[in-house]
Amino acid sequence: MKKIIAPLIALTMLAAPLVASAHPGRTDANGGHTCRTNCEKWGLQPGEYHYHDANGNIIRQGEKKTQQTQKSTPKSTNNSSTKKDDKKKLPNSITTKVIKVIDGDTFVVKINNKEEKVRLIGVDTPETVHPSKPVQYYGPEASAYTKKRLEGKTVTLEFDVQQRDKYGRLLAYVWLGNEKNKKAEMFNQTLVKEGYAQVATFPPNVKYTDSFVKLQKEAREAGKGLWGKK
Repeated sequence: MKKIIAPLIALTMLAAPLVASAHPGRTDANGGHTCRTNCEKWGLQPGEYHYHDANGNIIRQGEKKTQQTQKSTPKSTNNSSTKKDDKKKLPNSITTKVIKVIDGDTFVVKINNKEEKVRLIGVDTPETVHPSKPVQYYGPEASAYTKKRLEGKTVTLEFDVQQRDKYGRLLAYVWLGNEKNKKAEMFNQTLVKEGYAQVATFPPNVKYTDSFVKLQKEAREAGKGLWGKK
């Protein structure tokens, strides 16, 4: 008799913790089941449908749907190009003052009390300050001309489809004028017309490309500036 009772006691002791902490109920095809016993201990109502996670925690039906939705929704990520695009978009045109010329096609203005580099759209002057390129033919002349015409002057910046390049510089058509006509002269066109720059088209900013190409053809045929004999 003792031999029979001993194994029974051992089995009862092993099963006791399981019964005390469980609420039996076979899981269905969705991996959940209804609470049958010890429901109050688990904070459930008798017959309440629920799930268990890998750690044995209770997950109610509504909570599981929320978790699934959160998992399926991709988290937003931030990178350098996004941060650049987060800069506040400016109006289609803005009037400001040129405070410093860097080279023939790049200069600095102040907008909203902040210094901004501006790169002329559609044109490219010979290099003078490039970190990895030597000073190019007619580069010093182009830089000197831009400095003479723009530095310290009030100009109107006209923007195209894309306002900034990958370096964060503003991309603009630059207008010089007077009180009667603030758009009397587009400086981008002048640089090409006088042979200080050649056409450099980068979509989507192509608003005046046709006029640039026409002016370059005329300057080249006339041997102006960088198109002259070296």
